[in-house]
Amino acid sequence: MSKPLTTTSEVMDALGGNRAVADLTHRTLAAVWNWRQFPTFPSNTYLIMTDALDRIGYTAPPSLWGMTGAESQSERAAS
Repeated sequence: MSKPLTTTSEVMDALGGNRAVADLTHRTLAAVWNWRQFPTFPSNTYLIMTDALDRIGYTAPPSLWGMTGAESQSERAAS
């Protein structure tokens, strides 16, 4: 069973912090640092970040990447 994450900070912490996320997404450390302040990540980081989360036993809703209408099965069941 995967552990759900609900904020950008939780996702970044689970992935190893700012430096690890910058390396994973090929973004600057400054750009990644800003993501902690925002409610969503850039949408073009969705696949790489959710794949990395899956490999370590975590999930996060697509809405954290600004994906609308892309609810997971567990999100639909909870509504």
